[in-house]
Amino acid sequence: MSKSLKIFLAGAFLLSATLGAILLRKESKPTWDGPALLARAEASLDGLPAKEAGELRALLVSSGPHRYDDRADAWLKTSLKADLKPVADYAVANLRAMAEEGDLEAMYFLYFLLSQRLATGDEGFQWLEKSAKSGYPRAVFDVTKQQLKGQPEKLRAAMEVFSTQDNDAGFQALHWFAHGYEKGEDGLPQDTTKATEFRARANALLNKLNQQRQGQK
Repeated sequence: MSKSLKIFLAGAFLLSATLGAILLRKESKPTWDGPALLARAEASLDGLPAKEAGELRALLVSSGPHRYDDRADAWLKTSLKADLKPVADYAVANLRAMAEEGDLEAMYFLYFLLSQRLATGDEGFQWLEKSAKSGYPRAVFDVTKQQLKGQPEKLRAAMEVFSTQDNDAGFQALHWFAHGYEKGEDGLPQDTTKATEFRARANALLNKLNQQRQGQK
């Protein structure tokens, strides 16, 4: 091998390695600095009454099965208050961190928060699709409902399947039937008796799910 060819190959290898490093750097995501974000969120609570500040902080640091609802609740209570923006920012960042680690329920709740604003709506629906494709029941329910909008017969058939499930999708489907029979909508006849029956089933399932979540603490 000639000296010039060796120099050329060495240069090509170096260029390839440099480009690879650049691409990896572009694809890498910034590390979620949870403690720093939480510290800023807590600092923003200093001007609030002690009880309100304590309630918000509890929503940010809960670790049980309700942590997703808690982060969403914290965001809903603070997202429109400029002085409490660090609280809302932490709630979203925490859900995003969990979602990026593959937590399907976090993906769904992140979708819920991001879809509340036009600027972040597209990202929100991407998380919904990802959660649904991975089989999270509530996400599958929401995507199915969207896809079958305007197709009452197919939508009702899908709702009948969902209503047999002992999960959040089943709860939502039972409420869908209760509302449909109550109002005479979505291809269902108005029937107050059936509406009451489905609402009772929905409430019973909700109690069952809450008991299961309590047992997971």
